[in-house]
Amino acid sequence: MMQVREVPLAEIIVKDRARADQGDIVGLATSIEEKGLIQPITIDQNKRLIAGGRRYLAHVHLKRATIPCVQRRVSGVIDAREIELVENIQRKDLHWSERSALEKEIFDLKAKVDPDWSVRAQGALMGTSKSAVSRRIQLAEAMELLPDLAKHKTEDDAWKEYKRLEEDVVRTSMMQRLPAHIRQAMDHASSHYNVGDAFAGMAALKDEAVNFAEVDTPYGVDLDKRKSRNEDTRPMEEYNEWSSENYIKLFAKTAQEVYRLLKPNSFAVFWYGMSWHWEVLQALRHAGYGVPDIPAVWIKGDAGQTASPNTTLGSCYEPFFLARKGGPVLAKPGRSNVFNFPKLSNATKDHPTQKPLILMKAILETCLFPGSAIIVPFLGSGVTLRAVYRLGHTGFGWDMSEEYKRAFLKRVAEDQKEAVEQDNEQDGLGGDDDEGGDVADEEDTGGE
Repeated sequence: MMQVREVPLAEIIVKDRARADQGDIVGLATSIEEKGLIQPITIDQNKRLIAGGRRYLAHVHLKRATIPCVQRRVSGVIDAREIELVENIQRKDLHWSERSALEKEIFDLKAKVDPDWSVRAQGALMGTSKSAVSRRIQLAEAMELLPDLAKHKTEDDAWKEYKRLEEDVVRTSMMQRLPAHIRQAMDHASSHYNVGDAFAGMAALKDEAVNFAEVDTPYGVDLDKRKSRNEDTRPMEEYNEWSSENYIKLFAKTAQEVYRLLKPNSFAVFWYGMSWHWEVLQALRHAGYGVPDIPAVWIKGDAGQTASPNTTLGSCYEPFFLARKGGPVLAKPGRSNVFNFPKLSNATKDHPTQKPLILMKAILETCLFPGSAIIVPFLGSGVTLRAVYRLGHTGFGWDMSEEYKRAFLKRVAEDQKEAVEQDNEQDGLGGDDDEGGDVADEEDTGGE
């Protein structure tokens, strides 16, 4: 059996190590100082370091004179490399759920001995952040009630599921306390926001079922990658982008299916990215729509967006085509093709491509007569449905995300509260200011 002995650090030869990233040496040194070295390093007969580079560097950091070593005979470079590899690949880290349970146990034991023991103190002990320790302890406590959390592959996946379940519990609790008319509105809205594939949903509908369509497909411009580079933008985990290779094929399929569902003499709005202008125009005309050469535009304000401000002008508008099936007439004839409404701040968005509620109301008011039925194949935040409700129409659609649906239902509840407050205020003041609703819309944080 090989024996462990103390060897002066100055005598150990360190050359040609396979590991380049040494990780947190300071944290390891702190652990060694408090708990001692659990596993000695390995050197060869010439005192050349074979395994344990991080432990060696931690001792150097601590300015130790010696380090516990196991010395073994090594026959050449291949043998040395094999020993180094085997030591690293055979060591199995704790599963995240095991680590969480262990950290909670340590925390509980420490707290019994020291009433002032804190998550911050444990973070310092473990060489990690206070928030990381807090999260693992919360997960350990959650797994006692929800054992299936441990089945998730990573800690991040388990944490997302835990927060989703927590949100559901909070929402259920809030729903129970909401007035009956708000609960009824949310139930009504929930039946219109379908979580699922839009193509499958549309395929199940009969021909000529709706009066209007608002179609905001993914743009096929790698929006998920672009947005992820901007740390101020809402995370993109739930956003489903279309690849540029498939964009036109999927757009054309959408246009054809929507055309089938529209009643004769109906309008449809199709949003798109300017890089696809001619392809989109051709796809719409091929599907049977009447479409002008010049699109309508939503002006978002004076502050444009560009990844290259030194060489490229900032973009501050977004185009859409108002397509016609047959010969429909506008509810508001003569309106210009420019819709000028400020965009939403990133902090108020529920969806990365969210549009203002007042914009969607303006578009619907321009195109539709009372009592229309609207289809929205790609719902996103559900702003179009909210505009539909405010204008007294009916509507429905699909999205793949449960998260966006939950955010939509929350907005519906807020809309209901706002409407009640406005009615009460007008009743109390005895006024009937027709512009009050529009002012509220301009400040609304909903959108697609």
